[in-house]
Amino acid sequence: MFDSRNALLIKAVAALLILWGLVWGGIRIFGSMTPTPEKIAAYVDENPLSEIDDPDQRREVIGNVADMLNQLPPEEVSRLAERDEEERELDPRRDFFRELSDEERRFFMEKRIGKAFDQMMVAFNDMEREERQRIVERTLKQMRDDGDRRDGIERLEETDPEMAEKIISEGLRAYYQEADADTKLDLAPVLEQMQLNLGGGGRRYR
Repeated sequence: MFDSRNALLIKAVAALLILWGLVWGGIRIFGSMTPTPEKIAAYVDENPLSEIDDPDQRREVIGNVADMLNQLPPEEVSRLAERDEEERELDPRRDFFRELSDEERRFFMEKRIGKAFDQMMVAFNDMEREERQRIVERTLKQMRDDGDRRDGIERLEETDPEMAEKIISEGLRAYYQEADADTKLDLAPVLEQMQLNLGGGGRRYR
């Protein structure tokens, strides 16, 4: 009887130890997989698109970068744009984004902003000018009031002081298509906030 109980106790303790081992291992694995600005920068460095010709492999890397960015909270995303002591921008997304074709940028934006990307542009372009203006002014104000996103909108307005008027007059799709790679990257949070203001949902980007 005593031996039987001992055996059961030993088995129970062993099972508990195995369970805790699995839980602890899972936590460690999950922690190692959780994206950080440093891990994203390292991933971009280790997978330079300039050295990848296969379209499927490029799409996989682009999708992975978008997925990792989607898991970062806004304050962590903002760390990607920090500057060094010589005020040089270190954001790994910029060189990455310059390597994308127009189709790849579209795929990246869909992953970051959502499948409603095209619908949002069409909905905006179908609005009357006054309604467009209200949406643009509201969006820009929200971003200026947000410390995490203020730098991006200030960069956009410094690069193109007429940005808001062009978007209102020409439409969002036309402005986006004519923008260079750097402008498109900074325009991403504007598009997302406009999507939210238009009721399209989406994630918050920096």
